[in-house]
Amino acid sequence: MAGNKALILALADKKERQRLAKNVLEPAGYRVLEAENAKAARALMHDEEPPLLLLGDSLPDGDPFELAEELRATHVSLPIVMLTEADNLDHALRAMRIGVVDYLRAPFEATDVLESVGRALQHRRNWLQWVKKETGRLTGTLNKRLTELEAILRQVDDGVLVLDGAKRVMLVNQALRSAYGLDDREVLGETVGDLFKNDEILRAVLAQEVHGEHTEVQGQDGRVFSLNTTRVPEVGTVVTLHDITYLKELDRMKGDFVNTVSHDLRSPLTAILGYVELIERAGEVNEQQAQFIERVKVSVRSTTDLIGDLLDLGRMEVGVADDRERLQIEELVAETIEEQRNQVASRGQTLRLSKSSKLPEVIGSRTQLRQVMDNLIGNAVKYTPEQGEIRVMLREEDGQVIVHVADNGPGIPTEEQSQIFERFYRASNAGDEVQGTGLGLAIVKAVVENHRGRIWVDSKPGQGSIFTVVLPVAEDSKRI
Repeated sequence: MAGNKALILALADKKERQRLAKNVLEPAGYRVLEAENAKAARALMHDEEPPLLLLGDSLPDGDPFELAEELRATHVSLPIVMLTEADNLDHALRAMRIGVVDYLRAPFEATDVLESVGRALQHRRNWLQWVKKETGRLTGTLNKRLTELEAILRQVDDGVLVLDGAKRVMLVNQALRSAYGLDDREVLGETVGDLFKNDEILRAVLAQEVHGEHTEVQGQDGRVFSLNTTRVPEVGTVVTLHDITYLKELDRMKGDFVNTVSHDLRSPLTAILGYVELIERAGEVNEQQAQFIERVKVSVRSTTDLIGDLLDLGRMEVGVADDRERLQIEELVAETIEEQRNQVASRGQTLRLSKSSKLPEVIGSRTQLRQVMDNLIGNAVKYTPEQGEIRVMLREEDGQVIVHVADNGPGIPTEEQSQIFERFYRASNAGDEVQGTGLGLAIVKAVVENHRGRIWVDSKPGQGSIFTVVLPVAEDSKRI
């Protein structure tokens, strides 16, 4: 009946402790380790990890119930039998709440003690058997799930790479192996630097790019991938590569279409405008004919502007960008204001510019960002009444350059403000005298978003509008 491990008997009463050990437990085949206080019991628990603790309800150096609760938390399979000298109902209830398997009152008869010890050890065996069974069941389920996950990862078209905290490979699927010629090479445990010689991938992974942003990289087989990295707490980094080769091809085709339209539509319109202007040189025309000619000119110019805006918008949606450089937004704003100066003066308007100390640089297309400023400030001039005021405000905040363009024009009806950046949309209170294609703000929004920025409008009908553009500051750019 004896176990391989000793039982601990923790009682403050030395005589009773020795009696139970010598006369009851040891004759029954148990090896007994005696503990006279809580400190000794903790030390024996740490060294011996016994299958059972017999604990008295009184110890000289602490509350035995607190000790029982502590040991139950750290040794979940440990059964505890409490031995009490007094018939105390509160003690019994407290012992039950803690999870004590048995509660014996003095006098401690040998038969009662041995039966209680037997029940407690059987309770432990039952618990361990249940744990083993549940562990097997859960392990089987987990292995099945892992097998299913591996099968899924093998079949998905996206490349998947999982790295631990030290950037060592934990998992790599077949799609990524194929894209980078890894074949059947054993890569588990390798660092990402050993696995890839592609600088773009290394920069993206090692820099821990923010989730949601992506980097385009090219595989050894010529395909183009959108690379995303996601930090998973307590796991590491998950790298996914989504094949966007077909999207790049669509972009190329759309770019070709834009160029074709640019040539095939602009050329005949230019010819029409040229011939119309030659009519008056060929001979005198009457007043009605002159009016017709002027209408043709206006229509051709409007159509040309519309085509130009459509082409610009198409280029923005395709993602075609001019060469990007570090530049100062305040310089572009100053150029736009200078071009608008005569128009502002002719309408008796006031255009004010306010800015903080020299702003940090942004990275972008000078042509496209200048187009944004031309459009926003030009609209403010067009929609502000004579003698009105336009304000342009520049500032930096939280690593961003912020541009506000405010006017005191008619404003935008509240229910229409969510549509103002849509193609061909014009506010219902915009007068016919203000010419436009309805594409300017759509182009502005596309440009700003292509530069990882944001744009919105705050407007009150009858009081004017404020358009706000937010662009990220160039890395390492500091305010001078």
